[in-house]
Amino acid sequence: METEWLRTFIVAAKTENFRETAEKCFIMQSTVTKHIQHLEKELQVSLFDRNHKHVKLNHVGAHFLQQAEKIVATIDEAFNSTTSFVNGFTSQLTIGVAPQIANSTLPAIIEKFQRQNPSIQLSIELLKSNEIGEAVYAGQVDIGLSKLTSTRDLQTDILAQEPLQLIVPKSKENTDAMTLLQQETILTHEFAPYWQDVQQVLQQLPSYKSMHLNQTELIKNFVKQGLGIAFLPKSVIGESDQQQMLHGYSVKEFQHIVSMTYFLTKYRTADVEAFLAVCRTAYEK
Repeated sequence: METEWLRTFIVAAKTENFRETAEKCFIMQSTVTKHIQHLEKELQVSLFDRNHKHVKLNHVGAHFLQQAEKIVATIDEAFNSTTSFVNGFTSQLTIGVAPQIANSTLPAIIEKFQRQNPSIQLSIELLKSNEIGEAVYAGQVDIGLSKLTSTRDLQTDILAQEPLQLIVPKSKENTDAMTLLQQETILTHEFAPYWQDVQQVLQQLPSYKSMHLNQTELIKNFVKQGLGIAFLPKSVIGESDQQQMLHGYSVKEFQHIVSMTYFLTKYRTADVEAFLAVCRTAYEK
């Protein structure tokens, strides 16, 4: 039984269309038909019900689909593991990281960790902060770097408690903060846990207006274009941002509000501890 037969079958089973399967697999439709026929001959059973030019996965095919996916996944894992071994990797860590962290401190963390641990292969999964705890608990990732804690029974370390900065376009850096907060649109992140605290202070103003966005990078770009202002953690605002188009400063009324960064794990191995140590160093700076 050839692996390519199984891969073709998996796509055909999910599309129930041999023409579409051929397009997805970059092969001829006649080749799709041959692969399915080879499988059915080996198994001595039909996997599809055929009606003229239409095919429909039957109950035997549905059962075999589950087995075929397991076989292909095992083969791919063996191949990837061997490739990693040949390339000098002896272990692997999968990191689930929130976009805000991925676009700020993560590159420096990865660079230093790989320099210190060249035999550990890293995989990065970009996830929303409210998804990371579940991913760690389910074993989909080994480590979570999140702006939120989790209700799951996980080991949690606080990496940072950063004061917020008011981020404004360079052209408005000399305008009074309270004036800006009443005149400009305040851009907020839909999953920013500190937004409620910010809002409590804002409610003391005569008026203000806000807009929710779903990415920190989008918020920064809006501010650069003069479309609003925002409260963001200091680590999110890089030196190049401040030098070019953004200005960030502390506002006395908001100094008590902080942005948290968490390190989430289910199990502590030597590799995980090594990654945690590098993360701590990155945030200490």
